[in-house]
Amino acid sequence: MYYYANEIIQKMKKEEQLIIFGAGNIARLVLECLLSELYRLPVKYCLVSDMGGNPEQIKGIPVIDYTEAKRLVSKDALILIAMSEKHLESAVESLCFHGYQNIIPLTFENDLWSLLRGNYYRAERLSQKKQYLTVEEELERSGYRKETGTISVYTARCHVDRALKEDISRFCWEIPIQVGAALTKERICDICDDVGEHISEKNQQYCELTALYWIWKNDRSDYVGLGHYRRHFELTKEQLGQLAGSDIDVVLTIPIMDIPNVEAVYRRDHIGADWDVMLEAVRTLSPEYMPAVQEMQSGKFYYAYNMFIMRREILEDYCSWLFPILFYCEKRCGEKEDIYQNRYIGFIAEHLMSVYFLYHERDYKIVHAKKHFIL
Repeated sequence: MYYYANEIIQKMKKEEQLIIFGAGNIARLVLECLLSELYRLPVKYCLVSDMGGNPEQIKGIPVIDYTEAKRLVSKDALILIAMSEKHLESAVESLCFHGYQNIIPLTFENDLWSLLRGNYYRAERLSQKKQYLTVEEELERSGYRKETGTISVYTARCHVDRALKEDISRFCWEIPIQVGAALTKERICDICDDVGEHISEKNQQYCELTALYWIWKNDRSDYVGLGHYRRHFELTKEQLGQLAGSDIDVVLTIPIMDIPNVEAVYRRDHIGADWDVMLEAVRTLSPEYMPAVQEMQSGKFYYAYNMFIMRREILEDYCSWLFPILFYCEKRCGEKEDIYQNRYIGFIAEHLMSVYFLYHERDYKIVHAKKHFIL
């Protein structure tokens, strides 16, 4: 019995042929998880459109193309698409063209992939005799209590956001905040991050952290939180009310998984020198956190997206610790020509959030909530 997605996992276990579509980094992550002792799922092949540039096998699983699949893979096989969201549409079209209809996406942001990862992370925590608490279990255990505090959960929006195709009315409890408002005259939210004390003009590097800074300096709720216009905590308004009257200190998302470790993947995908400056900043400003840094960077999990819900007093402590480190990094790393890599402050902060809560994991009651990603 698995905590998350038990029904679909049991379905996968019964499949005669379970195929991974993809052979890149995400496929490797999916295989690392599904072939583990926790799942031991019967993955037969990794299927790719073309063998050019692809390995012959991954973790002992043969990599084949459509030509070989004609004789080896049944058209009824369950195909798990393991790649980034930007390739999902073309992957589905390709598979359908070749006669495969039994398809489940396990893309990087995919909700199901998050849940499969959640079981894996939970099992690892328990094997280390550490807690893994979920918001659902803890609210049910404590029972419904009358709301005793105020709670405000913001969702970061930007004037260049794409229109959403999905109905998000179930997240009506979120408070939209426009980030980077100082950089445009266009207004899309009633609340903007350039009012009061702010760093709105830094949004191109700080991303959703300009909203975090605004919340820190301008919101006085007892609980505060932050999500994104495409990433939302799977909570109901009733659960939010319960949370405000509970003994929960912090709500985080199911962490991201990196192999071989968090540091190696950051250096692969981003600018390694920025990571070095982050280490220098922590060593200089908060040396007592260095053991937590070492644990984070040598491990394979970290809390992504700068998403959280936490008590006001914890937010005060967290931001008082976080932003001096980020300002240190910004001063020494400067701006990047590449727009994506120029968001390095936001990327670094994701990893620093993991450092902070590793350091304080015995001080706070930390629970995990499911995240919904809107394609």
